[in-house]
Amino acid sequence: MVIGVWAYLDNNIGDDLMIKLLAENFQEHTFLLYSDKTVVKNTFRDFTNIVVKSLKEMNDDIEQMKVFISIGGSIFNNLNTLKGKVSRLKRIWFINKLKRKKIKLATIGCNLGPYSDKIGPFLTKVELRKNDLITVRDKESFTLLESFKSIDNYHLADDIVYLLDKRKFTERDDSLGITAYRSLKQDECNYDNYLVLSKMVDQYIERTGKEVKLFAFDSENENDLSAAHHIWDLSKNKQKVRIIPYLGDIERFLKEFSSCDRHIAIRFHGAILSDLFGIPFLPIVYSNKMLNFLNDNEHKGDIIMLKDLKMSNINVEEIVKKLISREALFYSKNSSKKSKSHFAELRNLINQ
Repeated sequence: MVIGVWAYLDNNIGDDLMIKLLAENFQEHTFLLYSDKTVVKNTFRDFTNIVVKSLKEMNDDIEQMKVFISIGGSIFNNLNTLKGKVSRLKRIWFINKLKRKKIKLATIGCNLGPYSDKIGPFLTKVELRKNDLITVRDKESFTLLESFKSIDNYHLADDIVYLLDKRKFTERDDSLGITAYRSLKQDECNYDNYLVLSKMVDQYIERTGKEVKLFAFDSENENDLSAAHHIWDLSKNKQKVRIIPYLGDIERFLKEFSSCDRHIAIRFHGAILSDLFGIPFLPIVYSNKMLNFLNDNEHKGDIIMLKDLKMSNINVEEIVKKLISREALFYSKNSSKKSKSHFAELRNLINQ
């Protein structure tokens, strides 16, 4: 069966992992991805059941699709700007076209919001009403779905990335991993964030003698590589700091990530992967998806808001002390999450 896929394609390890797992769990089907970025074609070049096509080809391919899937965590987070609302209206128009062709629609693995006005939830409801299946990954999103009338066949499950087979990622060292993050918001405080993180890097190295790895989860438009290089440049102990970019090689990146003994997780999937691999982490929150994850898992330890990550607000010495001792970090003794229903329900839909 030919299945169309809409996803966030920016050489982002979190979203690419969801697509990888989708393709591996449904090897009997062919998935059509749409992007004009050549790096996307490179990332999925070895997947025999994934075809990356140009955006202009999507309309021409509708006749051969039986199912159209929207997959990704933050696919409803762009509804707080006029540009985002206009883009969503165009998307709803396209979904209406799919619906008229009797194509089954599924939105899986997402969270809803945050929203700054009533238009965002309204457009979300209009779109999701047209879906035959919806799965979300946090309780807040599930509660919002319950409030929408005329929507059924929706399910709550932990993030899709928990389906990753972790058995081959077992090597550990005493290194500290940091998911570098570059905010795109107009009121960003990026340099302040980089400065604080560089101080944490230096103190950790000076107190332990161990390596620090800076992970760039997104190497295209969001450009975590810029953040990583700033932190490295501000550090006094550059010889003990390594930058690990995600450039499409999922296995290599995960091997480096899973080898760390503790993490500072700013990226949402930095938290998910840390939990999956059983690595304690300090959460630094830049969006509601991280807060929802921490709340759903009843985290009682330290939380730092990204907007507060400034030298005037942060006691670097105290934080590094907790990182070394693992005090007040997020650590789940049981990372066996309930995430199978995303694909189980999708399989039911496909087989109908």
